[in-house]
Amino acid sequence: MISRFSKVNSVYVNSIGLSSVFTIGDSMNITPSVKVFSEQREEEKFFGSEGDLSKYPIFEEEIPYPIFYEQITTNFLHDNPSIQVNTVTVTALSSSAVFQIGSSKDVFCESRTLHIRHPFD
Repeated sequence: MISRFSKVNSVYVNSIGLSSVFTIGDSMNITPSVKVFSEQREEEKFFGSEGDLSKYPIFEEEIPYPIFYEQITTNFLHDNPSIQVNTVTVTALSSSAVFQIGSSKDVFCESRTLHIRHPFD
């Protein structure tokens, strides 16, 4: 991991939801994950058999990750090893979003959404 430090004078985050992460500092792994099933009808009705995510392939498919076939060697030189920011304003973080002030080794985010809209009669 690259050795740096971050200086932020102020941060305002209005809303964080659905498996999102706001972290200050360094981390090794961040893995937020969310699966969303949304069904919209004209009237609020629940039939009892809904919400079984295994019926929908989008929620069961394996996500392919890249396969690295060769060793990569990198070198970094930072004349000024600091990141300085006055103000950060974030309206919202949602569905496996990550906002981090600091460094991370690995970040793997997953968000799967199925939204069904029934026609209104």
